[in-house]
Amino acid sequence: MKRIALLTTIILPLLVVAGFIVNDKAKTGEPSVTFYRTPLVCNAAPDIGCGSRSKPILLELEKNPAVKEAWLNRPGTIIAIVWKDKAQTKNVAEQIFDENNVSFKELNEKETAPYRKTFRKENLWYRGADVDMLSREEASTIAESSVKFALKNNLINTDESKKIRAEVEAYFKEELVKLRTNEQLNEDSQNKFKEALYNIAEKYIGKERTEKAMELYQKNCEKQCKKDGSCATPGTKSDCCHH
Repeated sequence: MKRIALLTTIILPLLVVAGFIVNDKAKTGEPSVTFYRTPLVCNAAPDIGCGSRSKPILLELEKNPAVKEAWLNRPGTIIAIVWKDKAQTKNVAEQIFDENNVSFKELNEKETAPYRKTFRKENLWYRGADVDMLSREEASTIAESSVKFALKNNLINTDESKKIRAEVEAYFKEELVKLRTNEQLNEDSQNKFKEALYNIAEKYIGKERTEKAMELYQKNCEKQCKKDGSCATPGTKSDCCHH
């Protein structure tokens, strides 16, 4: 009996210590990360993700108590969710994607491998409101495109193009970082942004040349969209040139 009692006094503390070790490993283990394929490529700049479209999704995800971090990759093709505990695609991710009218596909382990290698790397992934950096890049691309075709067709000179480009870039750098719903963004792309472009150009080159320049700009944007498919955003009436 004494021997059993002695063994008990030795074994029980060891089991308790072992339990703490297991629990500690669980606490310090890597958090669960789920990767989703999403159509959030920027229409105006197809090489990068759309900050305006992804920002409300990422911010809403991070407000959810089940989510620790929400990220968009630079091309706008993948959203990654770092969970606080276990993954909750059905209860959390699916609802937020649906509310924001964004289709998604959860990637399997094999498909996630290349994304895990680069995950969280600077300039390759953007967390939450950091996607504003992509929006500012987009603003520069829009500004470049806004004068490119008019300049090529001799509707404007170099000096005029510089002035228009600078003002267009400043305008979109301010506008594209504003938090908008998908519906608001589509509405502004169809109306507000076009009107702003027109007004900026008219200030420097007058009404007649502005109308011709805008026609050229829109025609070339649509041609580019059809070529690279950057306007194929499900559930939207997105304008290829403005977001």
